Amino acid sequence: MFLSKYNAWAGFVGGLATGLLVYQIVLWLNGLSLVSRQELERRQTLLAEVQEENRELTEELFRPRVLSEIDYFGGELPYDADADARSDVTSARQKAREKQKFLMVTFGANWCMDCRTLHLNLKSEDVKRYTEGRFDFVNVDVGKFNQNAELAAELGVSLSRGIPVAIFFDPSGAVIGTTNEGQLEPARRYTSKQILKFVRDIAERSVVLAPDQVQVPE
Repeated sequence: MFLSKYNAWAGFVGGLATGLLVYQIVLWLNGLSLVSRQELERRQTLLAEVQEENRELTEELFRPRVLSEIDYFGGELPYDADADARSDVTSARQKAREKQKFLMVTFGANWCMDCRTLHLNLKSEDVKRYTEGRFDFVNVDVGKFNQNAELAAELGVSLSRGIPVAIFFDPSGAVIGTTNEGQLEPARRYTSKQILKFVRDIAERSVVLAPDQVQVPE
């Protein structure tokens, strides 16, 4: 009697184990896997954050706005035509690695309204509050596209889609990406909130998206 119950119990456990094994194999064959409750909750939280960010960004896209007025005859000039750009970039990359910070190298010019607008948005309170302690910045003057073109090419930066154009390095010094596809070229249309979203995507997700691009959750 005891042996019969033992065999029945052993058969049940064996069948259960076999079933679980087959289930795991089926999941594996279909490219699926079991996830823990903690991982599921993490993914749900991330999805909720992206959805909320997309909602705010969509509202920002359709909000009426007036283009920024840039004073070309006064105020801070972000691009120095007389600077040793190669030395500045080399020094900035070294310092950013030492301080374990992200680095944004922007190629532009003072005559460019988009370049000036981007600079002002990067200096805005909300963006500055986020980037302070996380990012270093260096600007490279391109003149009328006849200055520092060789340096841009060496870094893998293309000026063919207009300026401003930037390259980003992570705290280890590795390249995250560039805006060679023109993500920043229409910077005069962007608000500081959109630029904040832009730098957050770089720091937190290692992706370079246009500031007004709504992200599709994975």
